[in-house]
Parts: sequence; C-alpha cells; structure tokens
Amino acid sequence: MKNLQVKEYCMGRKVVWHRNDLRLRDNKALSEAGKEALPVYIFDPEWLENDLVSDTRIEFVLECIKDINRQYQVKNSRISLLNGDPIEELEKLKEKGHEIYFNKDSNHFRQKMEKKAREKFQGFSGDGVVRNKPGTRKKWDNNADKYFRSKPPGIPETFEDNPMENQASLDEIRERHDIRPEKKKFGPGGSEEAGKRLQKFLDKIEKYPSSISSPIKAEKNTSHLSPYIRYGCITRRQAYRHAKWRSKDSEQTQRYKMFIDRLFWHLNFSQKIEDNPDLFKESVNPVFRDLHKEKRDEEKIKAWKEGKTGYPLVDASMRALVETGWINFRMRAMCATFFSYILKQWWKEGADFFYKHLIDADVAINYYQWQMHSGLIGVHKHRIYNPTKQVKENDPRGEFIKKYVPELRSLNAEQIVKPWEMSEEEQRKTGIEIGKNYPEPIVDHKAEARKARKFFKAKKGKAYAAFKDDELWRKASLSPRHDREKILEKASEQKSLEDY
Repeated sequence: MKNLQVKEYCMGRKVVWHRNDLRLRDNKALSEAGKEALPVYIFDPEWLENDLVSDTRIEFVLECIKDINRQYQVKNSRISLLNGDPIEELEKLKEKGHEIYFNKDSNHFRQKMEKKAREKFQGFSGDGVVRNKPGTRKKWDNNADKYFRSKPPGIPETFEDNPMENQASLDEIRERHDIRPEKKKFGPGGSEEAGKRLQKFLDKIEKYPSSISSPIKAEKNTSHLSPYIRYGCITRRQAYRHAKWRSKDSEQTQRYKMFIDRLFWHLNFSQKIEDNPDLFKESVNPVFRDLHKEKRDEEKIKAWKEGKTGYPLVDASMRALVETGWINFRMRAMCATFFSYILKQWWKEGADFFYKHLIDADVAINYYQWQMHSGLIGVHKHRIYNPTKQVKENDPRGEFIKKYVPELRSLNAEQIVKPWEMSEEEQRKTGIEIGKNYPEPIVDHKAEARKARKFFKAKKGKAYAAFKDDELWRKASLSPRHDREKILEKASEQKSLEDY
C-alpha cells in the first residue's frame, strides 16, 4: 500500500471526510470547509469484508464515489481515496496540520468509531437529527419540520486543487476485495441518477398511492430513492423541496403529501439510532430480550431464506429480495412477521439476512422495523400479516408471485392463493405436485398466529411496566404520540387483571 503523500502547499487544509454523504450540495461539513476543502473517502476494510455487506451494495457505493468525483472535477477538485482504519488515517492527516470536518452519522454498525470521531474531529449536524439533547422527542415533529423547510447550506463555485495522492483506485478495491455483484442491476449510484429518479417519480406521482402495498406495482411506481438517500447522493431535504415545489397549484397535492410524510418517517428512524446506538444488537424492551434465540430451527430458517415456505407471496418476496436487493415495505413487514411470529425464530437472524441483501440497507430502519414487526418494543399493535390475505389484496392476479416463483405460473388467480388446497386433479392438470415440486406450508399460519397473540397478551403488562426505566424510555425513541403516563397506566391495569 502506498504511503499517504501530501504536497507541502496543501498543509493546513480542511479535510472533508465523506461517508454516507456522497454529494456536494446540501452538505454541512463541505459548506463549512469552503474553498479549501480537501475531500477524502476512506475505504474501511472492516466494512468491505463484513459478511452483512453484499458485493452489489459495495458496487453501488463505488458508483456513488465515481459520481461525486465527477462533481468535484467540475469544480476543479477531486476526491482522494484512502484505505485503512478511518480514525487512524484521519489522525495522520491531523498530525500534518489539517483540520478534519465530517457530518455526524450514527446510522451504521461502527458506533465506537463514531464516538472517537466526534471526540477527535469537527463534526457537524445538518441532517435534521437532534443530537445531545435528551428528552427532545416531544418537540421532534417541530424540529423535523424546521429542518425540511430550512434552506440548504451553499457551497463555493470552485474548490482549491486537491494534490493528495490516492492509496487505491476503484478498480483496485474491486480486485483486492473480490467484488462481484451478484444481483440484478439496480441502477447506477450517484447524485445525477438520484435526481433523474426523483423527477421521473414526481412526474407520475398520481400512481403512487395505489402502488405502495402492491409488490408488482411498487417495483414500477415507487421512487426507489432509498439507496440514494442511504448513501447521501441526495438528502431528504432536497427530495422534500422538489416535491413541495412540484405540489404547488397541483391537483395531486395529497399524493405529494404522502411522499413527503414518508421523508419525515425516514428521518424519524435516523433519530432512533441516534437515541439508541445499540438497537441493531438487542431488543429495545428487556422483557423480550433474546426471544426465540435458543429455539433456532435450521430447517425453518433455510426454507424462509430460500423462499420455500409453501406460502407463495412469502416465497416470492424472499426470492425477489435475494435476486434484486429490494422489496416494497409491505412485503418486508409480511416476511418479518412470518419469521418472528409464525416461525418463532430470533428476530436478529432475520434482520441480518435482510440487511445483507438490501441495496438500501439502512441500519436504523431495518433493525428498528424488525423489532416493531416482531413485537419487541412492547407498545405497538401486533400486526401479523396473513400471506394468503395479502395475495388477495395486493397480488390478486399472482403477477409478482409468478415472476419470482416460476414453478407456480400454471396456476390461476384462485389456485395461487392456497395451492396446497388444490385437488389431485387440479395438481395433475397444472403440473404442480404439492410436497414435490412446490412445498407444503411449513407451518399452520392460523395456529401459530393464535399462539403468538396469546404469548404477547400474557407479556403485555410487564412490557408496559418496563418503561418505568428512564433510560429505556429514551432508547425506545418512541414518537410523541406515545404517552408514557398512559403506557404505565396500562401496565397497572394489566397487573390488576393478572392478579384477578
């Protein structure tokens, strides 16, 4: 590996450490650094070699880096590519007289690194997340609204030249870490592509409401901006401003509002991991800590991961996830509840599998949502999605199922809901032999759902009572709609019922 070489005349510059902010516009750290910004990206071997990071996602990030380099070149600079432990590499630069600027971000697994970075270098908050202010959730909606409505920070017309040598090229990183994208092409990374996708989505906003829950329609008509927001090619505020501007004098105002509400929702989860950096490690509510962890069933887990559970919509969703790196939110929720409530497996193994395969893998959203869908927070309604009901409501013609479970293409709309109920004659005519070329249901969904509801009902009082702990209440990062006094009141009521 080459040693870091920096020409004398660039000493004392302001290094801007890019991470999940791979853009120039609406970038607080870059704005503060100004013309003398010295942009760097550090390839962290711990991230590149992480088993939960797919090669497809790494390739997406490499494309984002290529795009941000193009943006810098337009402004007479470029981004330097370094390699190694980020804190160590930045400390070397600091020793050479540079100031280190970066945007604070807890939305990752490297929490110790984040803490060190904030202690050693100059971090900025420009993403709408409230930091270092315990107990601010009641005012969070106002803070979020203020952020979205605020004007993004500006950047210079040009930057000073960046003479810092690269330690590795993008191709060298691909070769060194054997990066071989295994999924269908999602789309190129970068701000330019993010802008195109946003405009294309807003041009057909009228199709958005009816496409959110349908997995086949969602593939065509939702924004697919999540990977671009995740890696900072575009900010939530930029998307908000575009949607708000387009909604003026539009007959589609309500549809724009649905998309804008989604941006607030997205920001809410970044707040959750700031308030509880361990949310990807353990369940929020201690009453459910390690639930099902000791009851691991390899056969059930394998069937779920491979899309061979015998429930067509679950199977199609899991295969689509592995094949493309994306499924819509309703299918993510259905597959999560199936894994936790129905198969009764440890939530984290399922969440890790999702995180590995999602191109838009967001630590905060993925892991907190998995906890919510698994009933582990303790205050949310238990939504146990019925996969046969979901077929009728969201894939009534079986288009999505037939796309990803080709062995079921011969079935009609009625048969594909519950193929295990087909008669021997129907199986003969369709060529589907349940138990042979398509599996029988791995479990009885109705029976397992009933057991899950009974279990969580029995635990309700203890789950509510756990929120007497101030630290737990803070870590739960519940929305202002959750009233702590009412939750504790319910805990007392439930305890009385148990005593009775």
